[in-house]
This record gives sequence, C-alpha cells and structure tokens, in this order.
Amino acid sequence: MAYPATKRISYWGQLGILAAFTGAGLVVGGIVSLIPLAGKIDLKDFQGLSGKDMMNSLFVPENASLLRWVQFLTTLFLFFLPPLFYAWLCHQKAFTHLGFKNKVTAPQFLIVILIMIAAIPLSQSLGELTKMLPFSKRTFDFFQKAEDNYMKQVLIIGRMNNFTDYLVSLVMLGILPAMFEETFFRAGVQNLLSRWWKMPVLSIIVTAIIFSIVHGSYIGFLSRVVLGFILGWMYYRTGNIWLNIIAHATNNVIAVTLLYVKFDANLPLWLGLISLPVIYGLFILFDRISQYQINKPGEEVIIRVDDHNQPSWVTGRP
Repeated sequence: MAYPATKRISYWGQLGILAAFTGAGLVVGGIVSLIPLAGKIDLKDFQGLSGKDMMNSLFVPENASLLRWVQFLTTLFLFFLPPLFYAWLCHQKAFTHLGFKNKVTAPQFLIVILIMIAAIPLSQSLGELTKMLPFSKRTFDFFQKAEDNYMKQVLIIGRMNNFTDYLVSLVMLGILPAMFEETFFRAGVQNLLSRWWKMPVLSIIVTAIIFSIVHGSYIGFLSRVVLGFILGWMYYRTGNIWLNIIAHATNNVIAVTLLYVKFDANLPLWLGLISLPVIYGLFILFDRISQYQINKPGEEVIIRVDDHNQPSWVTGRP
C-alpha cells in the first residue's frame, strides 16, 4: 500500500528527527527502567562491580518479574515512543502515516499467523546452518558464548512459576514488544527508507538487517533477517501495521509458550527447506485476500496541508 505522508520536512531531516528521538529514548528509557529496581535492590551490593558482574548479579531467577518490567520500559522508550513523536512532528496524520488506521479482516488475521508458523522451521534451520559456516574456532566460541549468555537472559526473564506468570509473560514478552518493535522498524524505519529511496525491497532488506543487529544474536542473525524480511514484506504490501504486530506477536507468543511448557523444538533441517514454498504460497494467498489494501505499494502519497506560511527548513523547499 502507498505510504501516506505530509512532505513538510526533507528525508534527511526526517531521518535526523527519528534518530534524535531514538537516542533520547535510549537515554530516558535507561533511566526510567531503573524505577522497578528501586527499593528492591540495594545499590550498595553493586559498588565496585564491573558492568559484566553487575549484569550477572541482576540476571538471576529471583529478579524475573523485575526484569520483565525493565525490558518493558526500555523497549517502550526506545522503540515505540520515538516513531510516534517523529510521526507527529513530521506528518499531519501520524497514525495514518504509521499504518494504525487500517483494519484487519479475519482471513488476514489467520493468514499472517499461518505465515509465521510456517517460518519457524526456516528460522531454526538458518540458525543451524549458521553454525556450520567456516568460522575460526575462536570466532565460533565467541559467537556461541554470546548466544549462551543471550539465552540465559531470555530464560531468566521468561521464568514462569505458574499460569499467571505465563499470562503476564505473554503480554510483556510477547504482545507489547511486538507492537513496539514493529512500530519502530516497519512503520518508522522501513516506511521512511521506502519513501526516500523509492526502492521498497532494498528498504525491507536494510531494515531487516538493522532489526537483526539490534537483537544482538550472532548465530541467530540470518534467522532474524529472514523474519524481518517476512514482516517487512507484509508491511510493504499493505501498509497495515496491525498485521505486522499480529505476526510478530505470534512468533513471540509461540516462543514464550515453549519456554513455559519447557519444550525444546529441535526440527530437522529439511523441514526448513520445505517451509520455503509453503511461505511463498501463503504470501500469494495473502496478496489475494489483501487486494483492497494493495494500492501502489511502497510509493508515497502526499497528504495535502496548508504550508504556505511554513519556513523553508520545515517544508524542505527553498
């Protein structure tokens, strides 16, 4: 679907504004995320500790609930609020521009869930294939150690002792992060790059790479790039951010559920290969049921506003 926009600020200006809000969100989020720890953890216990030792002291099972709140606040300020503020400043109709005004039909809801389920074997296979790449032993050991530390943190944050913990984790680790990240990466970054470069597929790839880098998993890098591309393609075709949120949340909810039931899904590599044509076929069906939303996908449609009295630095025109 075409991206609605109000061309009051140049693309470089929009990028700078989004980057500035993201930087501010990183700083403010880092400070605000300490609030759940206030009164629960004695700061004297961390005096003289290195950053690594401090993280090890924080990431213990007893702090699982606190760490979920820390992650929620961090992602809220880093991924959700910056694109909202950017859209409000740069575009007349912020929620229309980001894709929140679109509706989701029942067939769309079902198809995006099926796409994400079909992508699980592919994602896992790419992770296993990454391990087979000809890394040096030192490099592989570094990647594996980083992956082990990442999984350790995931297991601690995702610790669930009862069904109530599971429901809370579904919301705080599954649904809300999906909304926050999709608002930033697809509605914010990909939206801007696609309108700017006039090359939607390249914009999807670049955004997917950034999306994967931010998650900081070396062995899971290719898996997240592919998932990012799938999510990016959904947004490229429809401009409907709700579909992305549903799809991303599906992936997260499945992961949280597997953690809760303590099930390790080791799928065979060949299943990942089979999932490719399945995903392709599902996307063909996705296009057919979304035809009413697909209108000049990736292009920019200017929302007309009265900018006669606006200065040149706002309009982007001399």
